[in-house]
Amino acid sequence: MITGSHALAVFLASLAISLCTFGEVAAANRGTKTQAAKHRTVREVYRTGVNHPRRYFAETARDRSGRPTIIYYRRYSTAPGYFKTFIRTHERCHLSGHRNEIAANCCALERMRLSKRGLAAIRHYIVSRDVNSETAVDYKGQGRLFWRKIESRCPPASGRKLR
Repeated sequence: MITGSHALAVFLASLAISLCTFGEVAAANRGTKTQAAKHRTVREVYRTGVNHPRRYFAETARDRSGRPTIIYYRRYSTAPGYFKTFIRTHERCHLSGHRNEIAANCCALERMRLSKRGLAAIRHYIVSRDVNSETAVDYKGQGRLFWRKIESRCPPASGRKLR
């Protein structure tokens, strides 16, 4: 016969297992390995009341102890949720070794595994808001040109599968 306390213990044990599994899946989705994430977690700093001098949504750095850090700025706070996810993934790609903006965007799109609709939303935001993280000077049409560069160098951006 199962008692109330036994049923509760079974429930809590299954909950703990599912949370561990969820944590591992979440880590995989972020592009981090569970073991590495325990020792080198990324610090995230929100300076959303401050404009970055080069208009960045966010940037990566290392703190004094060498811990990887993502700093988010005001422009990040005004972006829609799906684009914030893209920015966060993009910055994590920089931390994993992708130095230039096109490579980090491609890495982010690959990790996110977006549907055609999701990819279209990212493209629309970049083009309509003239997002271009390669230049400090704004000019009309830069988002469209930036997206074309991304598409030409990155299979996920054009809807093609990676090999």
